[in-house]
Amino acid sequence: MQLVRPDEKYYQSYVEAAEEYRIHKVRTFSFLDTESTDIFETIRNYEAGVHLPTGWVPATYFWMVDENEFLGEICIRHELTESLLKLGGHIGYGVRYSKWNQGIGTEMLKRALPYGRDVLHLDQVLLTCNDDNYGSACVIERNGGVLWDKIEHVVEKEKRVTRRYWITLDF
Repeated sequence: MQLVRPDEKYYQSYVEAAEEYRIHKVRTFSFLDTESTDIFETIRNYEAGVHLPTGWVPATYFWMVDENEFLGEICIRHELTESLLKLGGHIGYGVRYSKWNQGIGTEMLKRALPYGRDVLHLDQVLLTCNDDNYGSACVIERNGGVLWDKIEHVVEKEKRVTRRYWITLDF
């Protein structure tokens, strides 16, 4: 396995992973729109802070791959807004549905954290997850995440409890 910048040679596998999320109705992470946009241009724009949707911040994307198979995506936001402080944090990630519970999320986050420290010069990063998403909570905790708090809020008319974790990047 390796963590790489998004590359067209993994694109078809990426599309298949996004379809797995749609089939299984996974809503905890959304892969980029593969139907109506050039995702590679979108990724370049997001990192450069160009043509960002309202309220979004610059972000860098990496893909976890194994040979030619896309396994997961991780997005590292360069800064926090008030909204991201409550929900989203610095880092969002998703593991291909068919690869859940195989340690890929833990390894992907571990490999991505140095980017936050070495390139973005962050001392710590905030990660959030739904209170009932035990898999994601374990990924964060295995990578040094310390639970800051749990907050209750409403997302898409549903009451939700979100765990917020800080990971110190002094490794």
